[in-house]
Amino acid sequence: MKKVGRNDPCPCGSGKKYKNCHLADEKRKEFSNKSLFYIGLLLVFLAIAAYSLFVSQKSTRPDGPAPAGKVWSEEHGHYH
Repeated sequence: MKKVGRNDPCPCGSGKKYKNCHLADEKRKEFSNKSLFYIGLLLVFLAIAAYSLFVSQKSTRPDGPAPAGKVWSEEHGHYH
């Protein structure tokens, strides 16, 4: 099927040019679809960021004795 040009008659049969009849509807649909995609992408990004910020990923103290001269830091999760 041939693409309708801006200045071609509208395929709906109104007698108007496509740009003055249904082109605005097509642009609105295209913008809406892109907007939904970007909003979804933003929500995924925010969910990942929130997960990494609010979910504690503390490491636990390794089994066995501490290396010579080192002390385990609970705050930092490693030996100092």
